[in-house]
Amino acid sequence: MAELPFEFPNAAYSWAEMTKAALATRLDESSLENSKVIAHWDDPEDPIWSVLIASWLCDPETSFLEEISVGSRKLACLEQFLFNLIRWFRQGVQTSSTQTESQLQRLVLVQQVAILYDKLHGMGLQRCEGSLLQVLFASGHSTAIKLGVDFLLSKPPMNWADISLALTPLVQSKSWELGDVFPKLLGSTNPSVLAPALDVANHFFRSRRPSSHPASGEFASLIQLMGGLVNQLGLLEENPLLFGDSVSGIQKILFDSVSLAVSLCDTFGLIGNKEAIGKLNQALKLSHRRIQTEAAFALARLGDKNGEQRIIELACDFACRQRVIAYSEELGIEDRIDEQWTTAAALAESRLANWLSQNEQMGLAPARMELLDQRTLSWPGFEQPQECFLFRYEYDLQESVFSNIGFAGPMSHTFSDDLANISMDDAFAIFAGYDIDHPDVYELPSGGLLQSHRTLVNQWLESLQDRFDSIELFLFGVFFEHSAILARGKSGNETRVFVFDGEKLQYEPFPKTGQSDPKLTYLLWRGRLFLQSTGSSQDDDR
Repeated sequence: MAELPFEFPNAAYSWAEMTKAALATRLDESSLENSKVIAHWDDPEDPIWSVLIASWLCDPETSFLEEISVGSRKLACLEQFLFNLIRWFRQGVQTSSTQTESQLQRLVLVQQVAILYDKLHGMGLQRCEGSLLQVLFASGHSTAIKLGVDFLLSKPPMNWADISLALTPLVQSKSWELGDVFPKLLGSTNPSVLAPALDVANHFFRSRRPSSHPASGEFASLIQLMGGLVNQLGLLEENPLLFGDSVSGIQKILFDSVSLAVSLCDTFGLIGNKEAIGKLNQALKLSHRRIQTEAAFALARLGDKNGEQRIIELACDFACRQRVIAYSEELGIEDRIDEQWTTAAALAESRLANWLSQNEQMGLAPARMELLDQRTLSWPGFEQPQECFLFRYEYDLQESVFSNIGFAGPMSHTFSDDLANISMDDAFAIFAGYDIDHPDVYELPSGGLLQSHRTLVNQWLESLQDRFDSIELFLFGVFFEHSAILARGKSGNETRVFVFDGEKLQYEPFPKTGQSDPKLTYLLWRGRLFLQSTGSSQDDDR
């Protein structure tokens, strides 16, 4: 282990040795079949002690990291431990002490973070790379921030989400100097780095109001870059196979190109140089609606009437309606938007489309949407009734159409299970049941019941023996003074999911495909109780 420039107490070394031994043991255990990775690690008394672990991990004589392969159970165990280590790092760099010793400790800590990032880079540790770089940028230390910039230029994380994660402290804090980040970071040729870098520069310009935009000096090269992007996106629209035969590869090129084009449009609108109008008008001709929206807004900010007109026209598109209306208000032209696109239902439709467009969901907006039902309902977490909407949405697949039911209102949400064949009452109840967050509303897995619960559950199961040949118990649920079990019962050749509260059986409302999530039947029970208790639903004895 490398020599550190300050002394640690004996307790720090004892903690470090116990932590190293525990990590080694758990790495060995994690390779066994049916192993469960233990989530708890003892925190150090002082987060600066984490330097001892980082130094040990980076020691050339520490060989077990080299033995961990991508996708292995050991890698998952290491990743879990690293998240704890990174949490201690964050605590260490957030100290407010100005004492010389404390400042030296923080500097050594960020140096160890940088060395650890360099050692772990490319191992396939999800979100660890971004989280480590985030510590550097969150430290507020000039040297650490410059190190983070250098890594993003020379050894960026493979995942774009890691890069965005790394840069979030520059948006959340003002304790960093412009010269530590810009214009150097704008020299990246990696779209996954350049797009969020421009977003940071744009945020800096909006929030701190400097005399010039951080990217003003790069305007000529950015204009040239925009021209190449527009040409590439045009070719992608005409023939995606020109960019390879891998769907994932083409999707990554498209995602990177769109993200960068959107960031460039925003940058040009903020810089205010009208020499960008030509390239923005070219971007306006692309079919991608997000790019059209951002190009139109940038053009309008530069005084081009084509931009204003396109903003008004795009309000009819549910995929960009919310953003378009916000931009029209900023431009002072909101009175020119057709009223049909500013109704509660139209805005709810847009919110659901945007939610579905997120990468964690469908990744793109639906092809079509249809309002099925609109109701004013009491809703979890709100004192006043809320406007709630159910929409049918559809996606065109290669040889078929995928459709389902989505909810918009106080939240936006869909389920992977098909809700198309249940009643609107039940659909609203399922979404309400999903959105309940209250300490007196909870569930316990079948293996985690208290003795008092287990006695009651056993009584209920005995009372159901004449109905089912066998019962598989999933959970025990509590809704304030109400309680019930969620289970699957088999009777002859028929198997059905049900909720039982000691008196009534509520069966799953879905077609018997055998593939629906049993939890939805429980959410239905919970949602019905909530809506009945607030007078938003009639009592349902089904």
